[in-house]
Amino acid sequence: MADFKFACTHCGQEIECDELWSGHEIQCPTCKKELTVPPKPDAPPHASLATAKPGQPRLSIGQSRNERSAVPPPPPPQMATLQQQLNQAKLAKKGNVMKWVKVGAVVIALGLGAYFGYPYLHDWMAKRSEAAKQASAPPPDTNAVPAEPPPPPKEPPMQPVAWTLDMDQAKLPEGKANGMISGTNFVPETARLDKVGTTYLLRLLQGATASPDLGFMVYLRLNAGESVTGHTWTVSQDLKDRNLPQVIKLWKTDPRYAAKQKAFSSGYAMKLELGQITDGVISGKIFLALPDPEQSVVAGAFKASTSLADATGAVVASPSAAPTPAAIPTAASPAARDAFQKRYGVKR
Repeated sequence: MADFKFACTHCGQEIECDELWSGHEIQCPTCKKELTVPPKPDAPPHASLATAKPGQPRLSIGQSRNERSAVPPPPPPQMATLQQQLNQAKLAKKGNVMKWVKVGAVVIALGLGAYFGYPYLHDWMAKRSEAAKQASAPPPDTNAVPAEPPPPPKEPPMQPVAWTLDMDQAKLPEGKANGMISGTNFVPETARLDKVGTTYLLRLLQGATASPDLGFMVYLRLNAGESVTGHTWTVSQDLKDRNLPQVIKLWKTDPRYAAKQKAFSSGYAMKLELGQITDGVISGKIFLALPDPEQSVVAGAFKASTSLADATGAVVASPSAAPTPAAIPTAASPAARDAFQKRYGVKR
């Protein structure tokens, strides 16, 4: 039989069916409403199904009212395609949601792992880097010559000292202490600070400590509660006080005999600064000018050994902690006398 097409009277859906369905009621596959199949345009107005053989009538969309309850009509191709697209869209949407859920879970897991595992990772990388450096480092050279220790810092050069009893003109040079004693050049070779009874004795000596050739000895007195470290003494020539430091000048006129001594309790000019004690050494600066005819003077910086305790209470033992009486040589060779006179320019 021939097929023909017609439109649904309700929704306008185009339906294709066999001409034997003409005059029968079917259900529109789109709007699900019932409609009567119109007759084929070139067929008689009332065609009957009596002439049709069993199984021969065909309707591509829709079904008769009598057969709806037995076998549901197949969906139209458009509906099948639309339903398939809807199912695919649902599956795709569900798949996207699951994909983003998985991505979020992975991101959270990575973040937690990075937060809790970063310290361990950092330590591991640092150890690995250190191991790589040690592995790449060249082996030690057993034949290498050990590096020489750096030279000690140079001391400022000595500066000439000008004798004056005016404290406004007195200066404390940065260079090593030096000066003149009884007309002879004086450069201290030994400096010591020790406690003698209730006073502190500062000695700047040239020559042997037991029997110096030249030198100054300064007896320092402190008031109750004062400390010798970090202390400054300033004495002008017109200052009169029984607690002033006493200064003793030492000088030899003959190497066969002990050095002569002369004491000064006032009339001199002095400025003395003492620092802190470190490892048994105390640093200081001095300017000392005596009112003697030879204008004896010493000025500059010095480092004095000491048996006094430092700020921590530690004491560094050192020899000659206290002054000893000067040894008086009974005789000296002519060569010793000539060397003494050549060095100091002093004749008996």
